[in-house]
Amino acid sequence: MIKKILKIALGAFLLLLVILITKTISSNNVLPTYTVENIATVSDSSAQHLSAAIQIKTVSFGDTLAIDTAEFLKFRHFMETTYPTIHQKLTRQSFNQFSYVYKWVGKDTTLAPYVLMGHMDVVPVEAAAEKKWQVPSFSGMIKNDTIWGRGAVDDKVAVISILEATEQLLKENFTPARTIYLCFGHDEEISGKRGTKIYSQWFKDNHIKPALVLDEGGQIDSQHFKGLNKSVALIGTNEKGYTNIDLSVEIPGGHSSMPVPETAIDVLNKAIENIRAHQMPGAITPTVQELLNRTKNGESFMKRLVLSNLWLFNGLVMKGMEKSKETNAMLHTTLVPTIIHAGIKDNVIPSVAKATFNSRILPGQTSDDVVAFVTKAIHDDRVQVKKQTISLMEPSAVTPFDGAAFKKIENIIYKTVPNVIVTPYLMIGATDSRYFRNNSEAVLNFAAAQDMKGFHGIDERIGKSDLNRMISFYKSFIKD
Repeated sequence: MIKKILKIALGAFLLLLVILITKTISSNNVLPTYTVENIATVSDSSAQHLSAAIQIKTVSFGDTLAIDTAEFLKFRHFMETTYPTIHQKLTRQSFNQFSYVYKWVGKDTTLAPYVLMGHMDVVPVEAAAEKKWQVPSFSGMIKNDTIWGRGAVDDKVAVISILEATEQLLKENFTPARTIYLCFGHDEEISGKRGTKIYSQWFKDNHIKPALVLDEGGQIDSQHFKGLNKSVALIGTNEKGYTNIDLSVEIPGGHSSMPVPETAIDVLNKAIENIRAHQMPGAITPTVQELLNRTKNGESFMKRLVLSNLWLFNGLVMKGMEKSKETNAMLHTTLVPTIIHAGIKDNVIPSVAKATFNSRILPGQTSDDVVAFVTKAIHDDRVQVKKQTISLMEPSAVTPFDGAAFKKIENIIYKTVPNVIVTPYLMIGATDSRYFRNNSEAVLNFAAAQDMKGFHGIDERIGKSDLNRMISFYKSFIKD
C-alpha cells in the first residue's frame, strides 16, 4: 500500500515537473528583428531651447495655491518666439489662460486624430535642498553634454521635444496622414484640474475621440533588469488611482509642564505607525504579469520556470517583488504620510494634530477600500478619517497590449532604440492623460529617455543624447 502511494506521489511529481518545464520552454519570447534607424545629432539650438525653458519658473505649489502668472506668460512668449513656424501654420486654443491645444490638420480628416501631450509646470525646489544641487536648480546649465535644472525630465523635455519635432517637420512642409493635436497643460503637478481636465472635456464636447493619446510616464530602463543585458522600454498602459486621506485628532491640550498621559500628537503618531505597519492586499495584475513574461528570458532557467508558472508560484514571486520599493508599488496600494501639522508654540500642548496620507490605488481596489483599510488599521475612534475629493482618481482601465496603438509605439521604439525589450507597464504615478481615458481606448505613457535622473528630487538633469532620441521618436511618431 505504501509503495503504491509512493508511486502515485512520484508520478504526480514527475507530471508536475513535465508541465512546469514544458510551459517554461513554450513561453520563451522571440524578439522581433528591426534595423535601428540612424538618429540625427541634436542641434545645439535644441539643447539651448530646453535650457531656456528650464530657466522659466513655471512652478505649481499646491492644489489651492496661486501660480506666478508672469512666469507662465513668459513661457507662452518663449514658445511663440522660439517656434514661429508652429504659430504661423497651426491653430492654438488656450484653456484657463495657460494650457494650450495646437491643431495640426492631417491629409485625411476622416481618421481619428492622435494626441501628443506634455506639461509645462514643475514642482518647487525645497530651500533646504537647493544647496545640495551641483548647479542652481533653475539655471538650465548645459554641462558635460547634460542639461540641468528643474523640469529637465519632468516634463519640459517632452514639451520641447514635441515642439522641436513639429517645428522641423513644418519647415520641411510635411503634412501628417491624420490630424495631430499637441496638448500642453500648466497644472499637471497639482492634479491637472485647472488645465488638462478642461481641454480634455473640450475634446469630448466636440465629439473628438482620439485614436491614440501619448503622454509622459514610462521610459527606457537599464538599471532594474540587470540579467537581461538589454534595456527595457516601459510603456504605461494603465494608471494606479490617486487619493489623499486626512487624519485628525482632537484632545484638550494645555501647558507643557503638566502633560496628560496621551496627547493628540501621541494618538496621531500611533495611528500613523499602525497604518505603516501593514499593507493592503496585493496582486499581480495582468499588466505586471505581462511585464514579467516579456522580461523573463534573460533570467536563469529556474527563475524562468517560476515566472512562467505563476499559477503555482504567485506567492513566491510576490514576496520577491515586495523587497524593492519600485516593484512593491506595482503589487500594492501604497499609503505614506506626506504632511503633518500640530503645535504652535514650544510650551503649549496642541489640542489638534493632523496628518495627510497619499495613496496610489492598485487596479481592482477603490478609494473606499483605502478608507476602510485605514480606519481598521488605526482602530481608534478618536482619530477622524476623511477622504479628500479635490484630486481623487480611481484606477484606470487598461489599454490593450495587442492593440494597434501599443504596437505603433512598440514598433517606433524598436526602430529608434538598439538592443531593447518593449513591455507594458503599470503607472504607479499619475499623469494628465488620465483625463482622456473616458474618451479614448488607447492612452499610453512613454518618453524615449533612458534612466531619467533627479525626478522630483536633487540634480534633475537629462543628457543631450536623450533629448536627441526623444525628438527623433516624436518625428517618427508623426511621420509613421
